[in-house]
Amino acid sequence: MIKQITKIQRAKFRVATPGVTNSELELDFQPVIDQFNLQGNFILIHWQARPKGHREWGIYSSRDDSYRSIAEVKLNNVWLKSLQLDDATAKTIPSAVLYGDDDRITCINDRSIVGDVLLSDVA
Repeated sequence: MIKQITKIQRAKFRVATPGVTNSELELDFQPVIDQFNLQGNFILIHWQARPKGHREWGIYSSRDDSYRSIAEVKLNNVWLKSLQLDDATAKTIPSAVLYGDDDRITCINDRSIVGDVLLSDVA
């Protein structure tokens, strides 16, 4: 399902599923970026908190300060690190992400491939 994505400010986005009540999410990646002192070109991958039945993977890219919502993420021979804010003090979502190199992401056929693009990915 196509999501409506609105950029609010750097690393902060509003995501909604048109026609689905209470689907709006406000995503703020800045607390994760600050907590872990992330720099350079990277991606942060997370599972959207809602709406149930319409949730997808979300990918933030620091390279162009963009966010995309996608149904499938395939990981091929890639290094990712899990990062999680303290649940007791986190005031924003997402509070847990997978962190990786932005140079290793490719979009093909409505899915994101992180890592090597294999022949089977394009067939």
